[in-house]
Formats: sequence, C-alpha cells, structure tokens
Amino acid sequence: MLRNLMIISVSAMAVSACTYSSYGPEEHRSVESAGLVSSRNVDVTGDAEFAGMIVRADGEIDGDLDVAGATVRSNADVGGDLSAAGARLRFTGTVAGDAEIAAATAHVDARIEGHTEIAAARLRLDGEMRGPVEIAAARANIRGRYLESFEFQGEGRNKSGDLTLAGEFLGGGAICATEIEITASARFEGSFVFASDTRPEGMPTSAEFVDLNGRECDRFVHDSFRNHG
Repeated sequence: MLRNLMIISVSAMAVSACTYSSYGPEEHRSVESAGLVSSRNVDVTGDAEFAGMIVRADGEIDGDLDVAGATVRSNADVGGDLSAAGARLRFTGTVAGDAEIAAATAHVDARIEGHTEIAAARLRLDGEMRGPVEIAAARANIRGRYLESFEFQGEGRNKSGDLTLAGEFLGGGAICATEIEITASARFEGSFVFASDTRPEGMPTSAEFVDLNGRECDRFVHDSFRNHG
C-alpha cells in the first residue's frame, strides 16, 4: 500500500499545472482534474476523477468518484462507487455503491450503502455502513453503525494493531487485533469471534474468544474466525 502511495505522490509532482476537462453527453457528463493542486466543487451526471499532490473534491457526483493524492479531502454525495487513496485522507458524505479506501492516515465519516474495504495505518471511522465492511489497519478507532458483517484484521510491524470499538455492530463479525478496547457505548448483535492477546473487557458473552498467544493476525488461521458466518 505504501508503495502505491509513493507512486501516486511522484506522479502528481510531475504535473505542475492543473488540467480540467469534461466529456460525455449531458445526461452522463464526466469530469477529470489533475495537477499539483486539484480542487473542484462539481455537480456532474457522470463520473469524476481527481489526482494531484493536494486534492479537494466536493459536490454531487451521480456516477463513480476516484480521488488520489498525497493529501486528499472530499465532501461529496456519490451515486456510484468510491475509490480513494492518499497519504492523508479525509472523506465525508454518502456513497450509494461500494467504497475502496487506502491511506496512511484516514478519517472517514460517511453513509456507505455497499461493500466497504479500508486499508490504513491509522483510521478513524464513523457514520453508517449498510453493507459488509472489511478493514486492515494498525491503529483504529471505530464508531458509527454497521448493519452487516464487520471484519477487522490488525496489522503492524511487530504486532497486530490496536483497536477501539465504540460503535454499533449489528451484523456479526470477526475481529482480530493484539489489543482490543471495547467502550461502554459499543453494542453487538449477531455472531462474533474475537482474536487478541487478552480477552477484551466488554466482549459479548455469546461471542467466541481465541487467544492469539503472540501470533500475528495475518498469520492467524482459525476455522471459526474465517467462517464466522
């Protein structure tokens, strides 16, 4: 992931001037913006693509939104899918389709209807995810509501991440991290399995617990974890 972010940054540096173009029929008008600074507030009936060192993409996009840069900020209502990548990334708004997000540091506060996939070193997640959620992160604070399955895999150089759960997890899930903190505001429904070095306080009594015993999540193989439901 970090290699991809470096490629994005170097590519963006090669573009010194901002370029902006639109194409397609009026009923499906799409836009592209690229440059060292790529910043637009748009209202388009098609897709939107933004790339640069500094990216700011706001507005209403009826189709897909694709944003990539070193620093990415977007407040948008997306009628299709979201693809977002950056060293520092912040997204707020709505996504009617699926979302794929990759960042070193990510802050997401959104309503996402489809499948959500996030890879980040540091993550703060809030909002409402109505489809399945898959996360790989080293350090994460998870708030908001999750209506379908929630899967978390902790990552890190020497251990498998720190995770704070403070949301509503209503569709079951599988959660693996070296350290898991469950706050008083967290709520769980459905079948869950937790894998950690120590049993988390506040874990649902019906949930299954597996002791990592020093193992890393990406090397962890357990049938009930991988096939939790």
